[in-house]
Amino acid sequence: MTHLKPYELDFKEIHNSKPKKTMTATQYNPFSTIETWFSDPFFLGFNDQFYRWNTNKTTTSSFPPYNVKKIDEDNYIVELAVAGYDREDIDVTVEKDTLIIKSERENDDKADYLHKGIAGRNFTQTFTLGEYMIVKSASLDNGLLTVKIERELPESAKPRQIKIK
Repeated sequence: MTHLKPYELDFKEIHNSKPKKTMTATQYNPFSTIETWFSDPFFLGFNDQFYRWNTNKTTTSSFPPYNVKKIDEDNYIVELAVAGYDREDIDVTVEKDTLIIKSERENDDKADYLHKGIAGRNFTQTFTLGEYMIVKSASLDNGLLTVKIERELPESAKPRQIKIK
């Protein structure tokens, strides 16, 4: 996110050949203050989560358009509108805790379009997966790629009763 520092110009400065004030862009990290809050020993293991959130989505692309649906506490669906792409054109992979959906295909279409509104370009979309999130399946139907994600808690992570002796 880029924040611009505002400045004020008066009428004389506008008509001078060299303005005296300029605007500068600075990079803003929304997690910097949150990281310091969660550095307390009470929040064990959160530091890595904020680092992943901050570094994974450095550039956002709106192509292809996508939805992320929460079905219930443990099930999610990611949908991408990929009309014009075949199954062979799309690669769905999980690398560490990141879901990567991409297409790298050669554009060998030599047609002379009067209007081309259906995109056929290469793309990469990445999604950070939470702890214990498993990609269960991916399907392509009528130009909509659907990726099903489920949280599978191991027995050691489920709540358990501790008996007091």
